[in-house]
Amino acid sequence: MTGRAETAERRRERNAGRRRRAIAGGAVAALALTLAAAGPAPAAETPPPSVAAELAAVTGKPLYDGSIWGYEVADARTGEVLATHNAGKTFVTGSILKVFSSATALEALGADHRFRTPVHRRGRVVDGDLRGDLVLVAAGDTSFGLRDRPDGTLSFNDAPEADHNYADTGLPGAARPPGATPLAGVADLARQVRAAGIRRVRGDVAIDDRLFRTTRDGPDGTIAPIWVNENVLDVVSAPTRPGRPARVRVHPRTSALRVDARVRTVARAGAPVTVRVDGDRVVVRGTVAAGGGPVLSIAHLADPARFARVAFIDALRRAGVRVDARTAGPNPRRLLPRSRAYPRATRVAVRVSPPLSEYVKVILKVSYNRGAHQLLCLVAAARGSRDCESGLRDELALLRRHGVSPRTTVVLDGAGSSEYDRSTPGDFTRFLRSIQETSWGAVLRAGLPTLGVDGSLAADQRGTPAAGRVMAKTGTRASSAPYGTGILTALSQAGYIDGAGGRPLVFALFVRDVPLSPGFPEVGLAGADLSALSAAFQRGW
Repeated sequence: MTGRAETAERRRERNAGRRRRAIAGGAVAALALTLAAAGPAPAAETPPPSVAAELAAVTGKPLYDGSIWGYEVADARTGEVLATHNAGKTFVTGSILKVFSSATALEALGADHRFRTPVHRRGRVVDGDLRGDLVLVAAGDTSFGLRDRPDGTLSFNDAPEADHNYADTGLPGAARPPGATPLAGVADLARQVRAAGIRRVRGDVAIDDRLFRTTRDGPDGTIAPIWVNENVLDVVSAPTRPGRPARVRVHPRTSALRVDARVRTVARAGAPVTVRVDGDRVVVRGTVAAGGGPVLSIAHLADPARFARVAFIDALRRAGVRVDARTAGPNPRRLLPRSRAYPRATRVAVRVSPPLSEYVKVILKVSYNRGAHQLLCLVAAARGSRDCESGLRDELALLRRHGVSPRTTVVLDGAGSSEYDRSTPGDFTRFLRSIQETSWGAVLRAGLPTLGVDGSLAADQRGTPAAGRVMAKTGTRASSAPYGTGILTALSQAGYIDGAGGRPLVFALFVRDVPLSPGFPEVGLAGADLSALSAAFQRGW
């Protein structure tokens, strides 16, 4: 690294440090008062022999010779600590940090909050002709019809399937959401526009995506106010016969997309399928193995508003509304009014989403990273800020109120996507116990994956007495080396347990620095070990 580059890097680090201190610094004094009032944690009792034996058997495996474990199990009613090890030490959190961002959104917006996505006319309607423009005003609805089910809930995948958002990570089993309807949102609005008496739009169609600033430089992709198919293209490549082209389908397909697919069927696994979006051109390359099932790949949309505009114009035309504007091209933001406060009289359609509780459930069940980041953007927008990072202030204030120390919990994003996100087992159990008294605590608990039943824990401990009695968020962080091996920097679970003896429990369980061999089979093995321990906690108390 050159001297100039090193100076610039240090300057960036200093600026980032100042921002983090500005967010977290005011928390220390209030937290000290909170902890002083709460008093010291009760001393841990001796774990039952069955729990002690399972802890020794799992943590003593050769796989964990160089690893560090931390855990705490406490009575959810009294706070009595039942088992503890390194409970005050900091660990990389992984995705269990989504518990904090979900709680922040539930507190700020309410579990019953619904996203209302309206369409406004900009001009007069004369004999069915709109002599002006249509504007779809984005409200931050991440599903926007994709996961919506007839009963008002949202669909999600259960392990061993992985959510489609993980199809570009190498995680096996990625699949589209059950019953996916990616264009349902724009189709609903288009039908309402037609029903409002508009037969032709002589002007243009625009997406108002100014709810908050779209961010494109995050660790998990673009975060934007407008979402269609969660702002990814799902590309399904199905094998045929060796040497023949595979069948390639792109979801959702719009009239502007041009698909250039060259995927071959081969006898054995070869080059993986890759997808690149270049403007309105989708380039798909690679191979799929004969005899295998369809392979799901995804590509992130670089310009969600542009894509949503085309999808909405297509939907209007299918609904019988003539649109004079060209379909292709960028979103015409120049047509938007100065204020986002549109008159009620100009509204010609509105889509109302399921409640926020359903969105939190999806985020927690499948560990939806961009959905968790989006929650903090929505919290910021509710306060009138267009800066998503300002939502972290609300999160840190919430943590402070529930006994979490800024000295041991460091939050840099909404999803746990940073290697610098940190917390302790003790901070998590205190938080989980404290939020039981809130109006939304039961909603968050219900959204957690359930051991042996659903979400990321569906395949673990299935059919055992603990199945259905452990509700916990899972977290994973892994890094790979150029030569194929890697390290698991975080594997975690935190949540609630209905003990076999009738005792309600809160728990947090961490392990870090687990070595990974090529293919990373240890991730699944270590995950099963954590579930075995949470099941042992359930049986022991």
